[in-house]
Amino acid sequence: MGQIGDEPGKRLSDTVRRTSNNYMAQSVASEAKLIARHSAVYGLASVLDRVVSFIMLPVYTRLLTPADYGVLELLYLTNSVISLVIGMGLESAVSRFYFDFEKEEDRNRVVGTAVVGYGGMMIAISLFLMLFAAPMAGLVLESSDQANLLIVSLASLGIGMVLPVYFAYMRVRQRSFEYMITKVGMTVLTLGLNILFVVVYPYGVMGVLMATLLTNVVFLILLSITTLRKTGISVKWPLLLDMLKFGWPLIPSNIGAYIVQASDRYFVKEYVSVAMTGIYSLGYKIGTLVNQFVTSPFLQVWAPRRYELFNTEGYEKIYPRIFTYFCTLSLFVGLMISLLAKEIIKVVAAESFWEAYKVVPVVVLAYIIFSFHHHFNIGILMKKATKYVAYVNVLNGILNVILNFLLIKPFGIFGAAVATLICFIFKAALTFYFSNRLYPIHMEWRRVGLLFTVAIIIFFAGIQVDTGSIWLDIAAKTGIGCLFPAALFAVKFFTDEEMKRLKQIIKTRSLKFD
Repeated sequence: MGQIGDEPGKRLSDTVRRTSNNYMAQSVASEAKLIARHSAVYGLASVLDRVVSFIMLPVYTRLLTPADYGVLELLYLTNSVISLVIGMGLESAVSRFYFDFEKEEDRNRVVGTAVVGYGGMMIAISLFLMLFAAPMAGLVLESSDQANLLIVSLASLGIGMVLPVYFAYMRVRQRSFEYMITKVGMTVLTLGLNILFVVVYPYGVMGVLMATLLTNVVFLILLSITTLRKTGISVKWPLLLDMLKFGWPLIPSNIGAYIVQASDRYFVKEYVSVAMTGIYSLGYKIGTLVNQFVTSPFLQVWAPRRYELFNTEGYEKIYPRIFTYFCTLSLFVGLMISLLAKEIIKVVAAESFWEAYKVVPVVVLAYIIFSFHHHFNIGILMKKATKYVAYVNVLNGILNVILNFLLIKPFGIFGAAVATLICFIFKAALTFYFSNRLYPIHMEWRRVGLLFTVAIIIFFAGIQVDTGSIWLDIAAKTGIGCLFPAALFAVKFFTDEEMKRLKQIIKTRSLKFD
């Protein structure tokens, strides 16, 4: 009797479990579809944003010497450290505080407060720093005579620091198309001005800086008009103070992050040469393409979206699955970049830059692992415990300085790349540790490990290709890289549910085609 009586309960339990699993699968599929749709647009915008760098790369490496390219990179890095210190995490604060309010007028006030209050602060700080341009140039560029370059660079920084607030507003409202159009406009204008100031009128490094400055000025005016007309310019000072408090713990954190991402260039300059700094910077730039083409567009959607999903039904299973899908795409794109790095650099750069390819695979791997902290830090952000971000980045910065001292002098630019990789592994692991103590998220580690194993095997097989022809090498390595998805099927990476959904998609597509 007991067994007979238990059957309805068992069937009910199975039904509930299947319903729950189906709901979770539908939720994951829905989120993946939403992220894919908007990320595709953001990805296109990111690609177009990088068009200037790629189109101008052959120009820069031919009209600028490796030393000039090194100077340009050092100026960019100097702006980066200043922006990290004075930025105070306000772009993240806009996304975080925006969803604290339900009423549209309150949400608009978040944006207006950030633009007017924060924007005014940034411009004032940049003007103040210009007073010290000469000694700063002597320290960074080893020549106070180049202070004019630093002044233009700081002017561009002050204006450009306001633009991310407008971009954050577009993201929280899921205005991916508007974001793309804006980025396309900036790309076209920057490209035109670069051609004018570097090719037609060969102003060298100054020409590159002027192109960026003028583009920032034009789009600050345009975005201020279009956005503030909707949100208004009402400033709520207590809200600004709360947003700054949210970001204040991130200042030492940002300094630590900068040390890891940029200090190696300064060490290479000191221990090797300014010219080698330019070569390393080129390899580093190619290596970070996985960040530009995958991580950046993905985060444009996922960064604000995860706040909305937190504590909704099934969220604890959605996060790990999205992370697995993200890893799959990142490793595939990173694998292709790593396999083709040597050929890409030979095509786009002068021979004096070709040595840069050696660091690309290490930088690619470093930035894939670096991107993990954007998934691991959900507990820290939702609990507003940004002090843990500071702990992680400060410790990471200290580790990076030590590794740069130990590795760059004996191993040159390869030592710099390895130091970056070690530090990004440390950052991701420590972020996961602190965040999971606040709010546990259980990732699909077995599947992620399988992804890395397959990618590494294919990479080492692919780099053995050397036909003597650059174009045959490109074709062969591309073919080998494209084996990655097939290899995942072979090792049974995909779940039954994913295979079922994939078959449905293929069937639907084929019916549409017929």
